[in-house]
Amino acid sequence: MEVQLQKEGQQPQHQQQPKKDATVFLVLGWVFTVLTLFFLPFIFAPLAIVFGALSIARGAKVQGIIIIVLAALFFLLAILIGAIVAAILYGSANL
Repeated sequence: MEVQLQKEGQQPQHQQQPKKDATVFLVLGWVFTVLTLFFLPFIFAPLAIVFGALSIARGAKVQGIIIIVLAALFFLLAILIGAIVAAILYGSANL
């Protein structure tokens, strides 16, 4: 916070720095993390990881780390589920 001194007898004025709020990044990170499990994991997982990192940069360290870890886990889980479903659907077609 910067303080500017004016002429004698006047109170110093405080200039407000823009507040770094992580709320938007947290909400988008959580939304993209959940979408990673259900839709287009190759797109939503990197987005969730980026928004998790931005949340950490804005001061929400714990939630940002949780978003990044869950996005990575959900990405792997979505790929595994996709492989199992593909094996079931296309594996029985070759019989």
